[in-house]
Amino acid sequence: MSQNKICWFDVNGSQCTCPKCFGCRRKKGYIQHEAQEVASILNAKPNRRQARVKAYDCPWCDDWHVGHDNKLVPLWKQKNKRK
Repeated sequence: MSQNKICWFDVNGSQCTCPKCFGCRRKKGYIQHEAQEVASILNAKPNRRQARVKAYDCPWCDDWHVGHDNKLVPLWKQKNKRK
């Protein structure tokens, strides 16, 4: 098992930046229809980022989470594109 696949939080309780800790433990858990509703509300806001928010089934827990897809554009790049 390579080092980036180890969750150090599970091993010794220390801070970790693995996908499980970064993408699951820091996000709020929802049931499916709540996550889809929250995602649609966030996408309807006029000041949202260019990347859409989506609801997804978490591979590490039994909950659903809401987050941006991998096409997230930082705000400073968005401002530069508008000029």
